[in-house]
Amino acid sequence: MKLGLIGYPLGHSWSPEIHSFFLKQNCYSLIELKEDELGPFLEKKEFDGLNVTIPYKQKVIPYLDELDPLAEEAGAVNTIVNQNGRLIGHNTDVEGFRDMMLAHGIDVKSSKTAVIGDGGVSRAIQCALRQLGADYSVTSRKHSPGSITMLELLEHAADYSCLINATPLGMKPHDEELPADPKMFGNLKDAVDVIANPLRTRFLFEAKMKGCRTCGGFEMLVRQAAAADRWFADMQIPEAEILACMRFLYDQRRSVVLIGMPTSGKTTIAKLLAEETGKKRIEMDDIIEKEMGMKIRTCFQERGETYFRDLESRLCESLKEAGGSVISCGGGVIKRRENMQALAENGLILWLDRPLDLLYGSNDRPLSIDREQVVSLYEARRPDYERYADVRIENSGSVNETMEQIRKAMEETI
Repeated sequence: MKLGLIGYPLGHSWSPEIHSFFLKQNCYSLIELKEDELGPFLEKKEFDGLNVTIPYKQKVIPYLDELDPLAEEAGAVNTIVNQNGRLIGHNTDVEGFRDMMLAHGIDVKSSKTAVIGDGGVSRAIQCALRQLGADYSVTSRKHSPGSITMLELLEHAADYSCLINATPLGMKPHDEELPADPKMFGNLKDAVDVIANPLRTRFLFEAKMKGCRTCGGFEMLVRQAAAADRWFADMQIPEAEILACMRFLYDQRRSVVLIGMPTSGKTTIAKLLAEETGKKRIEMDDIIEKEMGMKIRTCFQERGETYFRDLESRLCESLKEAGGSVISCGGGVIKRRENMQALAENGLILWLDRPLDLLYGSNDRPLSIDREQVVSLYEARRPDYERYADVRIENSGSVNETMEQIRKAMEETI
């Protein structure tokens, strides 16, 4: 089979790895086409199947011989099959999005949903929402028929419990952009993003901070690819295989980020986890001490805590791209929200919560030298550990028990 992804620009894509996982063969290429190259490429028909991404999901339609009903309803195509010289367009984004919503138990029947953006992927999402029986609104910068403006959406923000980003806002390298601020939606329960890079956009991070359930574009990408392979290879990809693919790719691309109090066991667990998984171990405090040329306690005494925290924040920013690592954080990394947003982009945040009676003071720890300081620090920081953690790991038993909790968290947190 000769398969590929067309778009411009493409940059990094997970698609070759996903399709190779499902099809058990290396037959998938990234094909970056400028607009004047699109027509001639399609007319040659030198492929068995294609996936289509921005900006061609609608522009490919005139070159196709047939659209299936779902692609016609969506008005966009993300999958093309060459069937004996006839090019047939499908839209598997609809199925991928719908199945992701169902897998996460997001019920859109009982309350209102807002879709930000009205492009090709938005049309697919709208098809899926209709299948799910949703009452939804769509925002458009151009105020197209049937849509509302962002200002109108915000005026009625309290009406919406589910918010879906169907725009590129927040995609690398513009990962600080927000399509909308979840804090503006007082009754928001669920936030969904179609962006796959980073794994967790700022939009999803802010929604998590608000207490929302979230899911992102990486899962939609895998699920739509499974649906596409049904057309490419006439094979049904079972749910277990879809979940296995997500775990496989997460193991390669997602870091495990350990947060917790000083003496909670982060360094010990990070070493064991790195050995077990083959991931690179990153000890943040060691890196900063090497850069400063002094111990952290000395830095606090001579240069002050702010100097250290600034270095820590710069390191967190640089670790956004440290996918597939085990990152052991200093106990105070949670003091700055931007640190945790950076680490969460491509990281699974695990809180090693060691009971207070097992924590101890140390002369190497400038803020927790004695028992009194340990207690005070724990009480002050616990709410932040809880807020930022994806999973709380109780580190009160044996090392093996702690490691087993982490293995389970890595497997189940998708």
